[in-house]
Amino acid sequence: MLVENNNLGQRDWVSAGLQINKIMKRISLLLLLSFVALCLQAQDVENAEPLSVAADRPGMATGVGVLPFKTIQWETGFQWDYANRQHSFTLPTTMLRFGVAPFAELRLEYDGTLFRTTEWNYTQWQYQVEPLILGTKIRVFDGWKAVPKISFLANIAIPITKEAYQSSHVAPSLYLLFENDVTDWLNLCYNLGAEWNGVDATPSTFLALCLGFTINDQWGAFVESYNYFTRLSTHTEADWNIDAGFTYMPHHRVQLDVYASINCQDPAMYSNVGLGVAWLINP
Repeated sequence: MLVENNNLGQRDWVSAGLQINKIMKRISLLLLLSFVALCLQAQDVENAEPLSVAADRPGMATGVGVLPFKTIQWETGFQWDYANRQHSFTLPTTMLRFGVAPFAELRLEYDGTLFRTTEWNYTQWQYQVEPLILGTKIRVFDGWKAVPKISFLANIAIPITKEAYQSSHVAPSLYLLFENDVTDWLNLCYNLGAEWNGVDATPSTFLALCLGFTINDQWGAFVESYNYFTRLSTHTEADWNIDAGFTYMPHHRVQLDVYASINCQDPAMYSNVGLGVAWLINP
């Protein structure tokens, strides 16, 4: 009986050892597969292309692109203006963009104008604070073949001073944004919008058409026509403008730009030259 019990005990230990061996093999296989998966994931992260800046400046037309989720982009610049034979400077023209969803962004815009006034042969420079603009851009459609990409942009201008040159009312603006990638180096962007000035009940119609050119990985160019149509009591007043410029990316998160604009009906009515920068702050 003692011998049989010893044999039974040995068989139990052998059986237990075999079970433990199987378990260890499975654990080793799982660890090996986990290690391979981690290596592949690390390689994907290493090989992933970094996010690049995609600015809504320069130019008046707005592209359909929405800032990636959880990213922040700062766009600012300086502009010399010549309007009605008077010189002024827009300093700064700046915008902060926040990616708040995979399909939407929030925007905060601020402009200040430095201009010269003359009274009784005395000339002085004054700084004019423009209304603060809050907005959102929402991606509507990603495009398909010849059907354009579509986004929607809504802004509201809020007066932040009580100066006489500002309306005391908020001024909304709404835009439909369209974009087609014609070729690898040619992009077509066009906007249709309605802009209220905070005084009149009837909005002005905004229409813009922009051609964007990719010269190489760093350089780009654009030319566009942007126009306003205001319905008056007896007729519709049209304001036709064109502008063009270049962009340069010294880094995938930074874009520099330079541009110029002119009124087609009367260059003395309005023209400008500007330069700026866009910076993708956190990828």
